[in-house]
Amino acid sequence: MNRRSYVVLGAILLVSGGATVGAMRQTSTTFDEIIMMAGGARGFATGKFDLVPEHPPLVQYLYGLPIFLSNPVYPPEADPAFPRWSRANRFFYSENLFWLMGNDPERVAFLGRIMGALSALALVVVTFSFARRVASEGVGLLAAGLVGFLPDVLAHGGVAYNDVPHAFMFVAGVWAIDEAVRRPSVKHGALAGGLVGLALGTKFSALVLGPVALVLLAAEGVSRWRDRAWRVSLAKAAGVGFAAVYVLLVLIYRGDPLLAQLREGLGYTLAHAREGHGIPAFLLGKTSPTVWWYFYPVAFFLKTPAALHLLAVIAVVGAATSPRGDWKALLGSRLRAPLVGAAVFGGVLLRTDLALGFRHALPVLPLVCILVAAGVGLMWRATTRRVHAGIAAVVAWYALSSLSFYPHFLAYTSEYVPSRDQGHKALVDSSLDWGQGLLALRAFMREQGIERVYLSYFGSANPAGYGIEYVPLTSFFDLPEPDAVDDDAPAPSYAVISATNLQGIYLPNDPFAPFRDVEPDWVVAHTLFVYRLDQ
Repeated sequence: MNRRSYVVLGAILLVSGGATVGAMRQTSTTFDEIIMMAGGARGFATGKFDLVPEHPPLVQYLYGLPIFLSNPVYPPEADPAFPRWSRANRFFYSENLFWLMGNDPERVAFLGRIMGALSALALVVVTFSFARRVASEGVGLLAAGLVGFLPDVLAHGGVAYNDVPHAFMFVAGVWAIDEAVRRPSVKHGALAGGLVGLALGTKFSALVLGPVALVLLAAEGVSRWRDRAWRVSLAKAAGVGFAAVYVLLVLIYRGDPLLAQLREGLGYTLAHAREGHGIPAFLLGKTSPTVWWYFYPVAFFLKTPAALHLLAVIAVVGAATSPRGDWKALLGSRLRAPLVGAAVFGGVLLRTDLALGFRHALPVLPLVCILVAAGVGLMWRATTRRVHAGIAAVVAWYALSSLSFYPHFLAYTSEYVPSRDQGHKALVDSSLDWGQGLLALRAFMREQGIERVYLSYFGSANPAGYGIEYVPLTSFFDLPEPDAVDDDAPAPSYAVISATNLQGIYLPNDPFAPFRDVEPDWVVAHTLFVYRLDQ
């Protein structure tokens, strides 16, 4: 790797990481991340990592440790008779830790989130290394840039949840499995097994690595099954790999050889994926009691820049016009690993009954970026400087499209949406509005001299904990009643409604439907709709 490549990769990491950290300092806590941070910190303090039993504990260790080391004040433990799986229990504890115990909620969130930002940078690095291995250094740098400036990486890198770490582990796992299949050995088997174990310790959807391994094995076996030495080495590598998965999971689950918590959480997760979330799916202004198979493909176009789609077209043309070998050569191509990983995980997404957010597709995106970068590399080598200038312009457009949403990356919508403040007509929930806008609302109220608002908020944060004075309206969680207010104080002149609540998918009787036909006076952070009531 030459010096120029180090400089370019360093610049990508610096700009991407700086944008992520800068944005996360300006966003309130999102819906589910508080339970990951609180669960981890509480686990280190009490030795009990059972606040969030439906998720593997690795990211709770990751996000909870910096908070634990800061010595926060912890809430009292819940009544032992309280249902262990109750969502209300874990959110109640987490809300108390953040907002009712005298801890600084913005500092606590920053401490946990910084580990998420590091996970995003690790994802960029592993994408570069993977693409460099399967194609070239130039392709690796382009792939790293595409991943580093993906809106969802910029957004969820600043969120203390398991989506970005899972994407990192999944991409690394696909790479390691392919290496173990191509060059089976004890070392490669142990590495692949270790990464699979880490992925399973991060998020249960890493089970998809199993089918990925089978497809890669079949592709390699077409030409090598008669090679006895390969088969023997593969058997040894597989044995070591399975042992590594088990040992690592036992360590992650704190020495339990029966993996009881893993089995319990996995059963819950599979049932949840099979039965759905219990609310209507929402896409392009329509709702459905079941999930459309095309939810994630459409969300891909809405949540990634149009420039990426143009680069994908260039990549297809580059691949189609390059010399190709026979089908066996294609099966042995270095690019088969990202292709298989993306295809298998994407196929699972098409069949899932969960459509809560495009973040669930994050493991696919770096693999797609590697494939796009490889195809663009083929086009680059076969064309003139004029074409090179056009490709460079598209790449610049891509980065600027994403960065232009700073600091509201979670609310990113592509150029296909007519206005940045109309994203809620296409997507809601964690694809757009995950409770991240309270700091922006606080700044807006101070700027406009607004003392108090009516508020319908989609999130788990306590608005009063961020200094927002409000009168509660119907929300997903009932908002805490504010402290006693002077009876002679005038009623608020403004109502603020979160985008997800405005669409009514979580709320009975769709209470804010009349507001959907009214032009808001302001839209804060692209997700909080402000209506002046006296007009």
